[in-house]
Amino acid sequence: MQIAPEITFEGSESSDAARSQILGEIGRLETHNHRITGCRVKVIAPSHKHRHGIGFQVHIWLTIPPHENIVVNQTGSDDARNEHAQVAIRDAFAALRRQVDSLAA
Repeated sequence: MQIAPEITFEGSESSDAARSQILGEIGRLETHNHRITGCRVKVIAPSHKHRHGIGFQVHIWLTIPPHENIVVNQTGSDDARNEHAQVAIRDAFAALRRQVDSLAA
């Protein structure tokens, strides 16, 4: 990757475990496509104002020339699994890998 990945957390403190998982997923993506030049990831924690609602949200912007940016917005749902950042990150990167693989086809 030409540009260092940008990882931000909104609504919560940065987590070393989540950051490590994201960097691992980015490394895995690079094995799928060696032309990736940049990646931005934003992890948004659920609001504490409501007792129930959406879980973690993960937004990923990936740059692969000559294509436009690939954007994945994994919005949490009321599924209990999305209450965990690691699950939301895994699901968002799985969706991104499917998009990257479809470009190669």
